[in-house]
Amino acid sequence: MRKHHKSRTILLLVCSMTMVISAGCVQQKPLEKLGLITTAGFDMEGKNQIRGTVVVQKFDPMTTQSATKVITSVAKTSKGLRQQENLQSNQKLVSGQLRSVVYSRDLAKKGIIQLVDTLNRDAAIGNMVYLTIADQSAAEILQIENSKENLNLGTYMYNLIKQNVEGEQIISPTLHEFNHNYYDIGRDPVLPILKVKDQDVIITGVGLFKDDRLVDELVKGDLFYLKILIDKYKAGTKEIGFKTSQLKKIILNNENYSNKPIFSKIYLTIENIRSNTKIKLVDQKNLRFRVDVKLDSRLLEMTQALELGKPASVKFLEKKFDKSMEKKIEDLLFHFKKLEIDPIGFGNEYEAHLRGKTITKEEWDKKYKDVTFDVHVKNTIERTGVID
Repeated sequence: MRKHHKSRTILLLVCSMTMVISAGCVQQKPLEKLGLITTAGFDMEGKNQIRGTVVVQKFDPMTTQSATKVITSVAKTSKGLRQQENLQSNQKLVSGQLRSVVYSRDLAKKGIIQLVDTLNRDAAIGNMVYLTIADQSAAEILQIENSKENLNLGTYMYNLIKQNVEGEQIISPTLHEFNHNYYDIGRDPVLPILKVKDQDVIITGVGLFKDDRLVDELVKGDLFYLKILIDKYKAGTKEIGFKTSQLKKIILNNENYSNKPIFSKIYLTIENIRSNTKIKLVDQKNLRFRVDVKLDSRLLEMTQALELGKPASVKFLEKKFDKSMEKKIEDLLFHFKKLEIDPIGFGNEYEAHLRGKTITKEEWDKKYKDVTFDVHVKNTIERTGVID
């Protein structure tokens, strides 16, 4: 009886192992039979078609190395593009390794939600794919793969965005973030803009969207204030310039520095910036919002010697920073209002005060025209650093 029980146990174990091995065999997809799309780009092609460009990573079973290939095609839909792209590949193209997507400026101006929705519907594509805008054409950026040896553009593009997000230079442009901001009433998406310079891809600014349409862009200098309003700084850096007359009161009168200035302005760099921003609807009837920004930072560098040995001088400089930043933020907010876009999310704050009621996008767009802002900035600076 015991022998029979033991035999049955062994039989069940063998069957279980066979089922696991069989299941593994069914799911196997040898890399040498697949072309992994790592980056994709989309451009307008005439009135009714789009041009797709993909960078494909291909594995050679005879070596341990991989190669890349750029494939272009023209169709009316993204699925049509994939069919055309497969006709140009000896390996089945799959999107499970897609890292970034580039949309041309012309296409972004017309709207990209149809193409973004295709990414949402593809179960193989994760929410952490980076979405970007090409300064001109997406094909121009992706064709760099052919002009530079030993360049894996998919990895390069991913790392370019990732390190600037982690370095607090730009707002995270993932597919998840775009969907959240697009579908959420009272907020609009922003995406980084890429450009080819000296056969390299660089970030030149951030594109501002109204719904899914690109309507304007911010250059590098304004990205700091956009991030302050949207997100928190944990260890950022910012360079700010003042007219000499603005800081005349605290310029150090020392013969060693009398001929030091080489710029028409005095530039200061603050680092290790830690910020906290609170937005509050203080007058629901008149739609007045209060924006409170607090920043703690360290003074890293000055292009002219300043007398900061006295607490009063440090306070004086902090006030100058406060006023400069308040003006920049106010200008930025009114610029957004003029464009009728809301990347900061004032609509979210307004809806939170409706006590369970909801507001439509059309209703918020109408109300947004009457919004006013009270901006208050408070800087706390630690006086440490060097003179350039």
